[in-house]
Amino acid sequence: MTQEAKKHPNYVALWGILVAALLVSILLGEMKIPVLAVVLIFTVAVAKAYLVAAYYMHLRYEPLFIVIILLAGLVTLYVLFFGLVPDVVYPPLT
Repeated sequence: MTQEAKKHPNYVALWGILVAALLVSILLGEMKIPVLAVVLIFTVAVAKAYLVAAYYMHLRYEPLFIVIILLAGLVTLYVLFFGLVPDVVYPPLT
């Protein structure tokens, strides 16, 4: 095991970063441009998910193929999100 793998992250600092990101997400919800707000909130959520997965779940020390699998899921999330935005913003006229 390398020296980097033995070193524990500062969990209190990570918690503080996650709380700050939560507050940013809440403030972004007050934006007047809803599509931009949703995109920015999802971006902050992905960053928070990365921090939780990398440090609290210790995925930072896992092999590369596990990270690739997680990134494939995130790409799928964004493709589905941006694929549904036109349906939400511009509902069909009936």
